[in-house]
Amino acid sequence: MQRDNDFCETVVLIHTHTAKDGAMGVILNRPSHRLLGQAQAEFAESALANLPIHFGGPVGVNRLALGGWKFGARGPASIRYGISREEAADLAKAGDYKLFAFVGYAGWSPGQLENELRLNAWVDCPFERGTATLEERDFWKTLLAHHRPDLRLVLDSPTNPELN
Repeated sequence: MQRDNDFCETVVLIHTHTAKDGAMGVILNRPSHRLLGQAQAEFAESALANLPIHFGGPVGVNRLALGGWKFGARGPASIRYGISREEAADLAKAGDYKLFAFVGYAGWSPGQLENELRLNAWVDCPFERGTATLEERDFWKTLLAHHRPDLRLVLDSPTNPELN
């Protein structure tokens, strides 16, 4: 079995999913370790200057999209993606949303994600307040350990077990 380097050990937040159009999401645990204001001079003096930039996926890597989430007192997160600069600036000033800049995205054609889920290519997990604060590899490991403890061996295995 060959690993897909684009999605190996990633956490993907699916923000749009319909039978007609397929699914679209962004990788949450691939930060660039740069801020929007550092990477783009036009944002340097804006309310968006301190947004972390993440690699959102292998599709549309020449595009930048703004998005994020907030958790209310109860219930699921309110997820926003593809918001305008003006709206993102307003949300950043209000401080309610955890915002990011995403370069690229992950996309699936109609039925493709459902088929990959049937093949156990993905582990489906709810997006919860506690895991939304994790980052990078810890994010993936924590979600998998919590929602699929039967896959614990996968968490600690080397990338190439033949070299072990």
